[in-house]
Amino acid sequence: MVGKNAQEYQAELKALADGLPFPAVEFPDFKRKDYEAPSVRQPRTFVRADSSTQAVGRFLIERGTVDLLQPEQTAGLFAEIYWCCLQVRQASRRRYKSAAAAREALVGARRLISRIEAAEEELFIANRRMIVNCLKPYYWIGQMWLADFLQEASKALANAVRRFDATRGTPFYAYSQRAVQNRLRNFFRDHVRAGSFGIRPSREMQLVKNIVDTWKRDYEEEPSDEVVAKIADIPVERVNKVRAYISQWARMPVPPVSLDALFTEDGGNLHEVVEDTQAPDAMHAAEVAEVWQAIDSLPERSRHIMKLRFVEGRTLEETGKLLKLTRARIKQIQDGALKKLRQILKEPPRDD
Repeated sequence: MVGKNAQEYQAELKALADGLPFPAVEFPDFKRKDYEAPSVRQPRTFVRADSSTQAVGRFLIERGTVDLLQPEQTAGLFAEIYWCCLQVRQASRRRYKSAAAAREALVGARRLISRIEAAEEELFIANRRMIVNCLKPYYWIGQMWLADFLQEASKALANAVRRFDATRGTPFYAYSQRAVQNRLRNFFRDHVRAGSFGIRPSREMQLVKNIVDTWKRDYEEEPSDEVVAKIADIPVERVNKVRAYISQWARMPVPPVSLDALFTEDGGNLHEVVEDTQAPDAMHAAEVAEVWQAIDSLPERSRHIMKLRFVEGRTLEETGKLLKLTRARIKQIQDGALKKLRQILKEPPRDD
């Protein structure tokens, strides 16, 4: 009975170790027997949200606010995570002779898991402002969608914390910022393609865009933010943000339009406008290509006569003079070539 209980504890330990989402990273200090990773925790300031607080404000104050992490603090948090993961994995590989020893190891592993989760949360809370900064180009979409964008960006940051390898020399801020930006771009693109939200710019965006386009047309140069702000009678800082939104909106993919869509007063559709009347019919082009492929399989003299007769439009007399053959002989070769062409074209295509 004792052995069975020890095996159960061992199985739980192994499950905890296998479920760790962090890479197996070891720092040189981990080899010291007396080493224990320090816990980096900042005091949190809690702010009460009211009914006027928007989604971004609620996101920033949820679970408290902390200062930006210094590079050494970030390194200390990842060292704590990696050291705790190493201790849990080593505990799962040991063999315990008694149930009491296995149970004690399991309790210690759960404490280490709690430290990992606390360090992970510390990294997430300290980098939330980076998420808001990455979200700014999408503010023009509207408050209704910001909560979904925040959720996607939070998933990207949490995933970056778990995938980051501190031994490669890349700063965590740069790594996580790239991950969040990519996730937001993909989320934005997928919803545009699906038509989930409208793509019309706001009135402010339309005003600034009209001013910029008119200035470029009249003066053949890009107006400065100060010029646009003076004409539009809005702050310069706001013009800078709106122009960033316009740039993001301009890169949006255009939704597909049906060729049968009516857009004229007389009932004309898009197909009638974009149709290329000069383009050859696809079926006719395929038939012509098939005929010329068959002609290319004829003997050289027959092929030459066919081209003189049916491409250059020469008569039997002219063709005979060019090839120094009689008119009757040209007619005989031509008839034989036409007969062979009919046979080739009647044969069913072969599967290669």
